[in-house]
Amino acid sequence: MKNRVLISFCLLLFITGGNSQQLTSFTVTMHPDSISYLSISKKQVYTESEAADIKTSLDFALIFTKDAFSPKLEWYNLSGKDGNIPGNLTGTAARINALSFDREQFDKCKTAKDLNRMTGHITSNSFSHYASVSHTKDAINQHCFLADSTNGKRVLIWISKDVDHGYKVEVKQ
Repeated sequence: MKNRVLISFCLLLFITGGNSQQLTSFTVTMHPDSISYLSISKKQVYTESEAADIKTSLDFALIFTKDAFSPKLEWYNLSGKDGNIPGNLTGTAARINALSFDREQFDKCKTAKDLNRMTGHITSNSFSHYASVSHTKDAINQHCFLADSTNGKRVLIWISKDVDHGYKVEVKQ
């Protein structure tokens, strides 16, 4: 009887341990020469004219802003807190946080269990309406981001320079 219970318990652990939900991923190219809008739920990028029709599905805009020293590439949600988003597109308030993950850590995050293990310590107070990607047009200082998207899921975002002068954005959810 003890052996049966032990075998049943081990089998249950084996079955539940191997069924962690796989993260889905998608890749898009964004061109911030004009504002590019990312919809995580629709897995697409939109221009400003296209974005107006689906603004409730949008999560972030990738925008070049300027300060006193240089242009900056930044993610912004569409809350309108900063004045960088056109008024007709404000409304959604996804939140974002920069992570110090390297590419290997991003690649190792393959399941919902991995995502929770790697980012579960980050509380909702750590998120903001914007995050800096770069302080110049030529280099990326921060590649990895954790976002609370408009559909309520936490997602990982990796951004890198693309060969056609755009930015390759990889999303895992």
